[in-house]
Amino acid sequence: MHHRIRIALAAATAAAVSGGLLAVASGPASAAEPSGAVVDFNGDGVRDVAVSAPGAYVAGVRDAGQIVAHYGTKNDGTAAGISGSRAKRLSQHSAGVPGTAEDGDGWGGWTAAADFDGDGYTDLAVAAPGEAVGGDVYGGTVQLLWGGPDGLSGGTTLPDPRPYEHDLFGRGLAAGDFDGDGTTDLAVASTSAYIDVFEGGFGRTKGDHGEWYMFDSQLQNGQIWGPEGLAAGDVDGDGTDDLVVDGYRDEANAASYVPGTDNGLALPETLLPGGGSTVLGDIDGDGHDDVVTGQADESGPATDPLPGGKVSITRGSADGPAGTTVLSQASPGVPGTPEQGDSFGGEVALGDVDGDGHPELAVSAANEDIGAAEDTGTVTVLRGAADGSGFGTAGGTQLHQDAPGVPNANETRDRFGTSLLLTDLNGDGFADLTTGTVGENASNGAVYALRSTASGVAPDGAVAIYPSSVGMPTTGRPGYGAESAG
Repeated sequence: MHHRIRIALAAATAAAVSGGLLAVASGPASAAEPSGAVVDFNGDGVRDVAVSAPGAYVAGVRDAGQIVAHYGTKNDGTAAGISGSRAKRLSQHSAGVPGTAEDGDGWGGWTAAADFDGDGYTDLAVAAPGEAVGGDVYGGTVQLLWGGPDGLSGGTTLPDPRPYEHDLFGRGLAAGDFDGDGTTDLAVASTSAYIDVFEGGFGRTKGDHGEWYMFDSQLQNGQIWGPEGLAAGDVDGDGTDDLVVDGYRDEANAASYVPGTDNGLALPETLLPGGGSTVLGDIDGDGHDDVVTGQADESGPATDPLPGGKVSITRGSADGPAGTTVLSQASPGVPGTPEQGDSFGGEVALGDVDGDGHPELAVSAANEDIGAAEDTGTVTVLRGAADGSGFGTAGGTQLHQDAPGVPNANETRDRFGTSLLLTDLNGDGFADLTTGTVGENASNGAVYALRSTASGVAPDGAVAIYPSSVGMPTTGRPGYGAESAG
């Protein structure tokens, strides 16, 4: 993904689209978390999370990709809510999941969680952007895994409506109700400048899915790279989800806000500061989702006034996007020092960590150096202001693997903060921090779950989960923790 290229897809991306950058997707937003509904795959009332390992071997096939569904466990708040034991590992080799595990599929490279079939259980959209489709070597595919009383199981392939017109179908996913009809739609990106939007009405039979239409993201001028990522939420507060498309315009990093209407997504678009990681949520409680975009800027000039990356926060209003502020490690209250190549803003997440009704902002800098440990990575949690005015000035906490309570230790190229999630996985009302560390143990990867309290992220009760914890083979470079949805 942009600064954190998924291991399984590095070669495929280079072959399929020169310079193509990979990005994360996020779902519809709410005041506290970047999800319009609780992500609960098994319906037990406790939030769950799906973690990807797109480089994992499956039945001896390299880089085929796997997903691990971690089911949250309610406790008294003294421990993290997920573990290696309460988990289910899935791949295209699993019973009921369509397709076959193949070399370089990268299954799980992008994910989006939502109730697609309206049965009350959260489902999971999973992309395999490197999968061959007919004669298209890197055509890509998207599947829906179904939630139920036993969690995720089985699935349905979502047919690509335009095969051979693009590569890496699924290299961006966002779920939301873009036409206001009460059902969940799915936006799918590829190397094309067009985004395919599948309207709600999904069923579990192959080919039984909503209507689709193409939306021209208008992000390209000349060379077509395709969007970097998709995110959804209700920015204008009209009850219909809007779409934010990260990408490039005239060689300048930019994003596009596209409003949802009763007839679906519609132009004109509004240009926003762009990046590779975007999440939407209502920061100030005014009923409009705000847009938070990380801009890692790791290839920027050394003379950049904000080297090492930044985060842009664009407020929502009845008229759509309404003004942007910028945070970096040079901002008051933000720990650390801006340095070239840190990738501050590589990932962003929103969630109410301290339970005061105002979301906090987590920002990763997965390439930050600490002492002799190069690219070991950090995650900064910025407290939300009591009046909803923003982040940073209230102070923040910088976390890394040498910080109190965080498992393991800082090591070169761990890339702590590869993926980020703020969501309550132990049912105590505080959004916990879950982060992937894709470079851990020679790119086996790891997931660290840290509980939260009214004082913020707690210095105890954390859990470290490794591929071996869930029975995943460590042949090659699984990259466990590369992506998360919850």
